[in-house]
Amino acid sequence: MVSLDDKVRALAVTAGWKSPRPGQDGSYSFRLEDGLDLKVFSPDGRLCFLLADLHALPEPGHGRDSLLRKVAGQQAGICRERASVVALERQEDAAARGLDGERLILQSRVPVDVPQQEFDDAVRDFLNDLAWWKKSLGDSPREELPPMFSMSGTFFGGVY
Repeated sequence: MVSLDDKVRALAVTAGWKSPRPGQDGSYSFRLEDGLDLKVFSPDGRLCFLLADLHALPEPGHGRDSLLRKVAGQQAGICRERASVVALERQEDAAARGLDGERLILQSRVPVDVPQQEFDDAVRDFLNDLAWWKKSLGDSPREELPPMFSMSGTFFGGVY
């Protein structure tokens, strides 16, 4: 049986990343360029979750409502094509990760027992989605981001 540890170590080798160690909660954190930070964990050893912080929500009011409408519209437009989903992280959950306030997060899932290439592809797609969302929300420090996994071109293209 293949473990999440095996998948994550192989992923790190393929991507040229430093091999991570699991945190106290059993999750693996990757701190990548341009704020493309990724958390990988499996609560049951069968299903792997990919999680990334997207954006702090403003205080309740017009700005917050406008942002949530924008994100909801974009999510609705891409949900048939993309596996990643934007979700609201409540203040208590953000605080458990050492962050303040409610936040938008990006999440996806992939079975742990898929072939390694499929796992790597799921992570690559998640990072592409993360880069797109960060750019869409104005959190990307650069207009164009470097390719991942030795892909030619940039993260952007395709569905968006």
